[in-house]
Formats: sequence, C-alpha cells, structure tokens
Amino acid sequence: MNLIRDDERGFASAVSRLAHCNPFLPERVDLERQALGAQFVPLGGTWHARGESELRPNLSRLQERSEAFVPAVRERLVAGGRFAPQELSIYADGAVYLLFERYEHDFLQLIIGAHPARPRVAFYHRFRRDFDSLLALPGITLPDAQDPLHIFACLFQVRRAFHFIFQNILGGSMAAARLRAAVWQSIFTRDMRRYRRSLYQRMGDMATLISGPSGTGKELVARAIGLARYIPFDPEREAFAEDFAGAFYALNLSALSPTLIESELFGHRRGAFTGALQDRSGWLDVCPQFGAVFLDEIGELDVAIQVKLLRVLQSRTFQRLGDTRDRTFRGKIIAATNRDLKREILTGRFREDFYYRLCSDLIST
Repeated sequence: MNLIRDDERGFASAVSRLAHCNPFLPERVDLERQALGAQFVPLGGTWHARGESELRPNLSRLQERSEAFVPAVRERLVAGGRFAPQELSIYADGAVYLLFERYEHDFLQLIIGAHPARPRVAFYHRFRRDFDSLLALPGITLPDAQDPLHIFACLFQVRRAFHFIFQNILGGSMAAARLRAAVWQSIFTRDMRRYRRSLYQRMGDMATLISGPSGTGKELVARAIGLARYIPFDPEREAFAEDFAGAFYALNLSALSPTLIESELFGHRRGAFTGALQDRSGWLDVCPQFGAVFLDEIGELDVAIQVKLLRVLQSRTFQRLGDTRDRTFRGKIIAATNRDLKREILTGRFREDFYYRLCSDLIST
C-alpha cells in the first residue's frame, strides 16, 4: 500500500518543494503550475507588492487542496502500514506547508499589529493542537525530528522575511525580482531544509556586505535581513525570546568622527575621552543575540577601527574605550558601501582581511 496515491503524487511532490523553495524565483511559479494543473491561473510579471492580488487565486487553491490532501494521508498513516521514508518526508513537508497557510494571517498580525515588545502569542495553543494532530502521530517517526517550538519559530521567520522583502524592495522588473530572491537567500541560504535542520543557529556568525550605488536601497535590504532573523519561541512565557522590531541598530559611519564611531559601536568607560562623563554601552553590547547591527558606508571606516571590527568578526569579542575587559557580541553584522572596496584595498585604505571577513555573504543592489 502506498501512502500517497498515484493521482496525488504530482501535487504532493510540488507542495513538498514549494515548502522549501525561494518564493521570489521563477521556480515557485513552475511548482504552483505543477501542483494545480488545470486550476493554475497564469500570472503576469514578477511577484511584487503592487501585483499581490494576482497571487491570491493560486495560493487559495493550494491551501484548499492541501486541506483535503494532508488529512487524507494522515488517516492512512494512522491506519498503519510500512511506508517509504521519501513518502513520509513528502507528507511532513505538506503538513508544515498547510500549517503555514493556516497561521499566515496570525503571524502577519504579530508583524504589523501595534503590540508591546514580546507580546503573548495566544494562537500558539491552536497551532500546537494542529501540529500534534498532523505531525505528532503515536508510533510514527517522521523525518527531520519535527519539533513544534522550532517549526513555530521557523514559520514566523519565513513570514517576517517575506513581509519585509516584499514590502520594502519594490518594483516589477526582473532586476528587482532577482534582488528580492538574493535577500531571501541571504537569510535562509540556498538549502532551506539544511537551514531548518542546523544552519539557523549559525547565520549570525556570518557578516553580510551589501554593495551598490547610493539610492539603490541598501538600507532597505539590510533592514529586511536584520528584521527577519530566527527567534526561538518560549512556551512558558508564550512569547518569542526577543522583539524583532527593536533588534535592528543602524549606524551611518560617514556622518560621525572616528571617536564617536568607536563610542557608538563599542561603548566607553567614564573618562575614556573628553566628555565621557559616565560609562556607556555601545551597540555591539546592547544588540541581542538575534539582533543585527547595520554599518552603513563601511568604506569610510578608519583603518584603526577596521582592525577592531575584524576582531569582532573573528572572535566575537571587543572592549569598550578605556576598558580592558573583553565583552561578547552576540548578534549579526550587516555592512553596506557604495565604494569599490577591492580598489580601496589596492590603495591601502581598506584592509584585505577585513574585506574577506565581511563578504562571506555578498549582495549587490
């Protein structure tokens, strides 16, 4: 006995891949066409904010069919039998996809609603009941060790990433579509399965460098990445561990003197320089584990400060001005420049080792 019938296989396989694809690449449209067959509504142009209404027919049909398909396959699972791991994986992907569609609006309200920091997430109990019904089946081990708290956090991250990319990076051209896809990849990498299994814990260790001329939306890109970081869910408080909206710190380096830049970034001890009348925490200190510090115009940075930031990228440690105690930076560094940094390296104005630490993840606007 097959877990997935022959007449369901095309839909099931397409939805399994839709659950892990980059939504801003043409692949998504091809998978929707494969899943829906004759029900598919051809779309015009690229997926962008002003064309959002065009998406609804296909998204609605996908959810309707998933609402019928996933419970039907669940009943076959509960009835018993030996099923191939690949079929179990396809079922698990379909169930996670369905959970996202069911709770997409609730997640959106957390993003756009006027809530206090780290609000209580009342709908988690509904989500947990649905999760247990679809994925916590007695005596059945599904692939990838489905954990409800982690899945809940991942789905909230996916909804935030889509929202901030979709609403902030506008335009119906292919160039704009490619930029949206590149930002999504910066957040989740090319392999969403691997990201969900393990990479979500490591993405903060990699700096992101955004390059491009002035006026091409570098800060919007940085904001989308910084506001869409993975944040664990705390079931005891029924809230996410951090407030995503208050965890993005932007600093325009070209507008400040080197001393002020160091003070803003690293903080200072009282008496470290003229005017330092009390201890002050820098942004590297106050940035939470799942937050981000955005350094705009990194090409303007003094070489001496580049050395200090290189240490942050290498060892995650820094010292306040006038202090000798090491402190730990727990967040993510995002930088932007309108300069040709490779040319700056040749002239000696930018450190090569600092550049290669910055550009482990590179986006061009």
